[in-house]
Amino acid sequence: MQAVILAGGFGTRLSHVVKDVPKPMAPIADVPFLDYLYHQLSDQGFDDFIMLTGYKAEVIENYFSRFNNVRFIHEDHPLGTGGALLNAYEHLDHQFLLLNGDTFFDADFSLLLKYKKEQIKAPTILMALRYSEDLSRYGFVSIDREYNVQAFIEKGQLPENQIDGYINAGTYLIDKAILTRYYDQFHDQQISLETELFPQFIADHLFKAIPLGGFFIDIGIPEDYKRAQTLIPRAIKQQKKPTLFIDKDGTLIEDHGYVHGKNIEPIASTIQIVKDYYDKGYQLVMITNQAGVAKGKFIEKEMHENIEATLNFYKSQNLCFDHVEYCTYCEEATIELYKKKSYARKPEPGMILRACEVLPIDLSRSVMIGDNAKVDHILLPYLRSIIIEK
Repeated sequence: MQAVILAGGFGTRLSHVVKDVPKPMAPIADVPFLDYLYHQLSDQGFDDFIMLTGYKAEVIENYFSRFNNVRFIHEDHPLGTGGALLNAYEHLDHQFLLLNGDTFFDADFSLLLKYKKEQIKAPTILMALRYSEDLSRYGFVSIDREYNVQAFIEKGQLPENQIDGYINAGTYLIDKAILTRYYDQFHDQQISLETELFPQFIADHLFKAIPLGGFFIDIGIPEDYKRAQTLIPRAIKQQKKPTLFIDKDGTLIEDHGYVHGKNIEPIASTIQIVKDYYDKGYQLVMITNQAGVAKGKFIEKEMHENIEATLNFYKSQNLCFDHVEYCTYCEEATIELYKKKSYARKPEPGMILRACEVLPIDLSRSVMIGDNAKVDHILLPYLRSIIIEK
């Protein structure tokens, strides 16, 4: 499988921190950033690499010339991200993964390939999305329930009641066939993939996107570049594990309506289910909507007491949970503080994706278990959801 990396950036924002090398070669713990990206992709089965170079291209070419599966397509004059891609048109496979050379997303890109193969027959561009609670830097990508990209919302223009959402993770699975018309129109022109070609893709109904989970960082931001020195090497070393995501109210404990406080009624039949997954090496993560807080039925302190009581019960059964995610936001809230649209609220997958930044989770082998098909069937096309019959 072919991976194409946009590696022609100047790195203007990093110029006072990193000198004499192009941004994608900025050192992370004394290793060039592109080296991490190359090995991450190699470990996922990518075996043919094209690096689209520009500024200080010789630095990249000198370093990667030792790898016999890396080629370089150089732009003689600035072409922008779209122009750089079209400049490599003749060298592209019929399907390839395109990545930004200054962002690291510790995601399983095989999920893009699987979704494309099983769900999309026509030529398409399929973008990886990342869930974020801070959209101030990147803006927001709007998708519908069929994962069609509807719009890119500029930062600062979100609806007032929305607090989180999806950002562009800078990774795209592209069928070369969709580039043909744009190649004829824009070849050898300076053009932006993001601001000029993406609107065309949306208008032509060629653009889909699915959220993936994993650690994400943009090394083009000086403060994030500093954080990357420890975070990227750590992420590379982690071994991802399958995870059981499981609902609390009605699944782990009896739900008599807005349960809260220290008194709980564990559901006996669920204990064995959790034990079976635990014994198979699954991590355990509780995923729970808590609209009762938003509706004034109980306060956050009582919510935490209930969660803690549930965890302690399972600990008494020698079943220790690795992590807990909860969402108190609800558009039907009576308390204004919580009256927000949140992509963390099930069936939206924000809590699942948030957990992937805390634990090394293999989503392709994970499962979500709950008791309510309306909310526990999570909107991730690759995550298996099991609804317990009562």
